[in-house]
Amino acid sequence: MTNFIDYLLGGFSNGAVIALMALALVLVWRSTRMVNFAQVGQAMFTTYVALTIQQSTGNWLLALVVAIGAGAILGVIVFFLVIRPVKNSDSTGAIIATFGVLIALQAGAGMIWGGDPQGFIPPVDNAGLEFAGRIWPISPYDILVLSATAALVIGLTLLFTKTSLGLSMRASAFNPEVARLSGVRVNRMLISGWAIAGATGAIGGVLIAPASTISPNSFDILLVFAFTAAVIGGLDSLIGAVTFGIGTGLVISLVSGYSDSGNAAIVALVLLALNLLLKPDGVFGHHGARSV
Repeated sequence: MTNFIDYLLGGFSNGAVIALMALALVLVWRSTRMVNFAQVGQAMFTTYVALTIQQSTGNWLLALVVAIGAGAILGVIVFFLVIRPVKNSDSTGAIIATFGVLIALQAGAGMIWGGDPQGFIPPVDNAGLEFAGRIWPISPYDILVLSATAALVIGLTLLFTKTSLGLSMRASAFNPEVARLSGVRVNRMLISGWAIAGATGAIGGVLIAPASTISPNSFDILLVFAFTAAVIGGLDSLIGAVTFGIGTGLVISLVSGYSDSGNAAIVALVLLALNLLLKPDGVFGHHGARSV
């Protein structure tokens, strides 16, 4: 029983980061009706930017702020240079384009920072907390990650439900022609969606880096887990991305604890396949029209 509790506690922090990356995928889907498979590449690249700032200044908060800005700018660049030219073509072209961006970002990071894994120093202690005579597998840094995720989810939910910007972004995604006739600047909304998604992915990248090491390919497996969480939760649902992002983290922790860690990706793919068979719109997904 103790091991089970340890595995659950250990899975919350990883689940929060998966939730952040799933959120970024959902944000792009809500604003452009596309799945951005380059999202983890953008997060990796901006995390390297943050690492460079931290190594130069020793200031983790400054590194995070710069990474958020870099993530937003990189999202806009990807939209203008890659996505905008192909967004009116079939979905296959857009998917191939995002994979091309992922490969380009990984190659670029390797040329700039090298391929060797590098460590990212956390801003607070990453050792387990001691309580009731034992050390628990949750640290002050894990609490920071969970708190940051909760704050971001609340902020994004308020943005999409309570502000004119969020409502305009939703309208632009579901029916751009009607939105344009209603006075919404659709292109500006698409740009905003990619910028916000890029910034969200950057936060996720910076938060996950101290838990392991960073290299050009270190976030690849995160794409599998984040995509699984986003699809199961519903690609248009922020709540679904968070719920099943954390749930995916817990499943990964339990599978890795009771078997081999290599089985985690297989379990995630099996869950994804079952979801596509039983509820393809996702648990929190909405089929058909909706009001905004």
